[in-house]
Amino acid sequence: MSASRAEPRPSAGTVPHSGFPLSASLLLAALLSAGLTAAGWPAPAAAQIVGPPVRLTPDAGTDAPAPIPVPVATPAPVVVPAYPPAVTRPPPVSPVVARPAPVAREALGAPDPDGAGTLSGLQGLGADPWRGVGRAELLPLIAALPVDTPSPAVKALERRLLLSAGSPEVAEGEIPPFRRFGALRIEKLARIGDPAAAADLAALLPAALAADEAAARALTDAELVRGGLDCTRALARGKSFASAYWTRLALFCHARVGNRTGTDEAMASLRSGGARRSDPFMMVAEALAGAAPPPARSLVLQGDPDGLALTLAAMRTARIGVPPDRLPLDTPPALAAIATNPSTDPATRAAAGERAAASLFLDARQLLDLYVQVPPSGDELLRVRDIARRDRGARTRALVHQAMAAAMDGQRRVALASLAVELVDPRLRAGPVGGAAAGLLDTVSPSGDAAALAPAAARLYYAQGRLDQARRWHDLALRSGRSADTAWLWPLAVAATGRGGDDPRALAAWLEEALRGADTSARSRIAGQLALLQATGIVIADEVWMKVTDGAGPPSGSDAGVDPALWKRLGDASAGGRVGETVVAALLLLGEAGPAGLPPVVTARVAANLKAVGLEPDARALAREAMAAIAGPTAADPALSERGAQ
Repeated sequence: MSASRAEPRPSAGTVPHSGFPLSASLLLAALLSAGLTAAGWPAPAAAQIVGPPVRLTPDAGTDAPAPIPVPVATPAPVVVPAYPPAVTRPPPVSPVVARPAPVAREALGAPDPDGAGTLSGLQGLGADPWRGVGRAELLPLIAALPVDTPSPAVKALERRLLLSAGSPEVAEGEIPPFRRFGALRIEKLARIGDPAAAADLAALLPAALAADEAAARALTDAELVRGGLDCTRALARGKSFASAYWTRLALFCHARVGNRTGTDEAMASLRSGGARRSDPFMMVAEALAGAAPPPARSLVLQGDPDGLALTLAAMRTARIGVPPDRLPLDTPPALAAIATNPSTDPATRAAAGERAAASLFLDARQLLDLYVQVPPSGDELLRVRDIARRDRGARTRALVHQAMAAAMDGQRRVALASLAVELVDPRLRAGPVGGAAAGLLDTVSPSGDAAALAPAAARLYYAQGRLDQARRWHDLALRSGRSADTAWLWPLAVAATGRGGDDPRALAAWLEEALRGADTSARSRIAGQLALLQATGIVIADEVWMKVTDGAGPPSGSDAGVDPALWKRLGDASAGGRVGETVVAALLLLGEAGPAGLPPVVTARVAANLKAVGLEPDARALAREAMAAIAGPTAADPALSERGAQ
């Protein structure tokens, strides 16, 4: 009805509102197709929709159809990690873990005020690490970060994350959280064993600490464990809180300096508040006030998790030792406090110290100091090899270190160093326990008479990140011709140094030797090494995967037992360039086990995505730790310590 009679009607051979007749449109499309084909481009399919690239190979175990491309005006940038590929569609939903909720767009208000940090720019995680992450979403993730990990690389990355300056986004009208972003960061730093960094951050965020007792207590406990408590500053920290913890702390501080008036006042306050005489801290406090020390076996330390650090610090001040059957084995910070209590039996201190060092609450130097204090019995230093066959505990490692200090014969020193290296759990090679064994290796020269030790020595030094020493022992292993052991070192060296992986002949030579006589377990470890190499940027051809896995191809990670929501979140955050969220997801996937305790495919995915957001040194450190745990024999080789250890 609105059309004008003057307007020509479209004929059958034309397209409405187009300046071209249908035949002309077809001709133009044909010319464009021919031109693209002549230029080396494939001709576009009819009605093809422009959009982002679609991955052609879905993860194994996912039987859902590929997603249909969605029309967009401009293709979004996609970061493709080296290995494993980022998840671009939801994996099968676990019966335990729910499918992630869809992303909701909300108006944003001012950034969180607790964004100050001691690290900024390249020292931290960049100028805006929390871009794209809301505060309400981030806080539970920060609270869940691992604490007792054996991985130095994980703790270093977590420390940098927590100290980096930057604020998460706050939704418009969002209710303030129960716990502040800054307080959670301070508490987590204290709980991973870095009270100095926690105190530095607290100095930048005094309001956050003053309003959060859990963070204030965590920082104080960490200082008590380390033995560097400043009572004046700690008591000022607790002024705004009314719990009995701070009265106990006042009692400890008064008793430590001999302030009898202050001690009596704090003791009376605690008793009037209902403190029982059977309370471990009260029993030790009475000894600090002048009473006879209680029997150590009457102190039930496992039942006092909240005040354990304060009780152990009081025991150290009161010169009360901890019996071996009272060790809180599941609390590494408490074990560190016990290890530094001179009144505790030296063998118990060494055992506690090793467990604390395994979670990085003591360093290698402190562990060596504990080893030398364990008294040998009879001729034990001459029979360490026989003792090691029956017991692979802390006392045996202490005896090996003492025997090494007393040995003068070169052959015996090599045998003892071999025994020390092989007594290190593969999962602990990168940490202080491995570092203590490396301290013995430092006294042995990589010469011909130590050729049998060379592969294990190189492996340990690579795990420690001491690359110069590792190369010297690796060269000795190559010269000695111990090909069966040395074959495992090539991928470890590539992962640790980032060099030599672009030579296909070296890869082929390693595979040929490693696969010779390899059983199912060995092939699985080789596949894990390939995954880690690919995550660091080494190209692994399809035929190599097929050869190693008997045609199964590269592992997808679908059977790795990880949270599928985290698995997806890591890939999505990395593809979106969201650095902070990528690191948080990576740390949560690594968990308490760390890279050495997880399937290599998990560490490989984490490393690939960290590399994709510019954190290549962290990615390489994680891959190196994982590779060091699976490179070489997993059990002690008697041939390494047979000669000369008597």
